[in-house]
Amino acid sequence: MPEEYLQAAFEIKASCDEISRRILRWHWESKPGPHSFDALLDRIRQRQEESPAYYGHMPDVARKTSWQQLDTTLCMRVLLDPESDAAQPLDLLGNTAHPGAARRACNAVRTARNEAAHASDRASGGQAAILFDEAVECVEDAYAGTAFSEKELAKYYQLAREYLRRCGVGGGSEPSAPPEEQAAAAPEVKVHPTGAARQKAAADRKKAEAKAVQSAGRSAGRPERKPPDRKAAGRQTGGRAAAGQGKGRAPKARGRAGKREPSGSRAALAAAAAALLIGLAMRAAKMGIVPFL
Repeated sequence: MPEEYLQAAFEIKASCDEISRRILRWHWESKPGPHSFDALLDRIRQRQEESPAYYGHMPDVARKTSWQQLDTTLCMRVLLDPESDAAQPLDLLGNTAHPGAARRACNAVRTARNEAAHASDRASGGQAAILFDEAVECVEDAYAGTAFSEKELAKYYQLAREYLRRCGVGGGSEPSAPPEEQAAAAPEVKVHPTGAARQKAAADRKKAEAKAVQSAGRSAGRPERKPPDRKAAGRQTGGRAAAGQGKGRAPKARGRAGKREPSGSRAALAAAAAALLIGLAMRAAKMGIVPFL
């Protein structure tokens, strides 16, 4: 059994031949004039006589009986024919909507096919896989919706990824899975958001950013609340208690003062009475009323 990369290179060559036949047939059937396969063979014979240098070293087309027998070499020789010396130029690529893209696609397919045909090791097989992937992209640019449908292009893209994996390109050097597992594995589908989804997501992000800015502004405008000072609260409580005690003591002081007021007045009265008695006694003595003085 050949190496995996050699088998992949052989399949790349066959895929390029298939794409080349499809492109040539689409151009041939889109041109004015006869569209049969025999008419194509007649055109090739005529061009071999007119330009033997360009059409040299080609297999005999007399044995070709169907489109399936054409390969990339013959198809691209017809499509890329400059026809500078042709008696009746057809200009197959020039009659399309995108002649430049069509010419790039034909050259890319021919280059990938030649690389695959000469692949002898893993490196050359990987290069053929890379060129085939690029060729499929060029074919899509030139023939999407015309020679190839979207479904057909998706099939060739899947083949390109498979060839890259089998040739060990892009980190796909792991051994291939059995056919049963390959059939069971579902292809990875990447869903990309549409334009409306992108706009909605952007609007949601803007709203979230605006809310964050408003919240930050509110928090910055509010004064920072400090926890209550326990010492100050204790001082206030103590002051209030002292004030309450002072208010309670005032009536007691007044009560004592009220009690002291009668004793003072009594002493004054006693002193006044004593002075009065002394005065009377001295007066009586002067008058000789009191004998003992």
